[in-house]
Amino acid sequence: MQNQSIPLAVSSMGVTTAPRTARRVWAWLGTMAALIKLPVIGVVTFTAMVAAFVAQQQAGHAGPLARLFAAGMLTAAGAAAFNQYFDRDVDAAMGRTQKRPIPAGKLTPLTALVIGALLIASGLALSWRLGRIVTLHIGIAALVYVLIYTVWLKRRTPWNIVVGGWTGSAPLLAAWAAVAPIGLGAWALAGIIFLWTPPHFWSLAICKENEYRRAGIPMLPVVAGRARTVRAILAGALLTLGVSLMPVLTRDLGLIYLAVALLMGGAFVYSSWRLLRQPEIPAAWRNYKFSSYYLLVLFLGMIVDVAIR
Repeated sequence: MQNQSIPLAVSSMGVTTAPRTARRVWAWLGTMAALIKLPVIGVVTFTAMVAAFVAQQQAGHAGPLARLFAAGMLTAAGAAAFNQYFDRDVDAAMGRTQKRPIPAGKLTPLTALVIGALLIASGLALSWRLGRIVTLHIGIAALVYVLIYTVWLKRRTPWNIVVGGWTGSAPLLAAWAAVAPIGLGAWALAGIIFLWTPPHFWSLAICKENEYRRAGIPMLPVVAGRARTVRAILAGALLTLGVSLMPVLTRDLGLIYLAVALLMGGAFVYSSWRLLRQPEIPAAWRNYKFSSYYLLVLFLGMIVDVAIR
C-alpha cells in the first residue's frame, strides 16, 4: 500500500504543478509583451519589412531579411522598455496605461531598464552585420525615441508627436538601406509614416484629453484646444495622401498601389473632415481606429503591387 501511494502523490503533484507553471510562463510572456509595446513595435517592424520588400526590386535580391527583422524588433522593443521606465510616473497617472508592468507592480523600474538595455544592445549587434548605415538609422531612431521624444520633448511641447513620427520612419529607412541604396522612394515611404503619425495620435489625444491634462503632458488638444487640433489632423491627412502618391512617381510602385493609395487616402481625408465638422470624442475615436486600418491596408497594397508586377 505504501509503495502505491508514492507514485500517486507524485502524479498528483505533477498535475497540480504543470498548470501553475504554464500560467506563470503565460503571465510572464504577457508582461514582456506589455513592456515592449508589442502592437506598436509590430507596426514599426511590419512597415520596415515592407520597405525592404519594395527596395529589393532594385537590388535584385531579398537580402538578409531575417536578421533585419530580428534587429529591428529587438531594438524597438528595448526602446519601448526604456520609454516605460522614464514614463512610469505618467503611466501611473493615466487610466489607459495604469496596467502597464511598472505601475502595476509586475516589474521593478530597474528590471525594465536592464531588459531594455539588453534588447537594444542585441538589436544593434545584429544590425551591425547588415552595414553601418543600417545600424546608424536603427540606433538613431532608438536614441531619438528614448532621449529626445520621451525624456525631453514629450513633457515640454505639443509637437512631441512629430518627433515620434520620425522615430517610426527611421527603421523603415534602415530596412531599405539593408537591401538597396536609399533613394527618393525610400524617403517617400518614410514620409508616409512621418506624416501619418501626428493625425493618428492627435485623434487619440482628443479621446484622452483629460488624462493627458492630469498627467501634465502637453498634447495638442490640451495646449491648443480641440478646434485647432482637428484642423491639424485634417492637414496631416491631406499631406499623408499627397506623399503616399510619391512612390508611384518614383516608379517604385505601380497602378495597383496607386488605386489603394487614392482610395484609402481619400477615405482618411474624409474621416478627418468629418471630425472637423463634428469635433467630438466618438468621431475622434473613429478617426483614430480608421487611421490604423489605413496604414495597414496601404502597406498591404505595396506588397500586392510588388508581388504581381
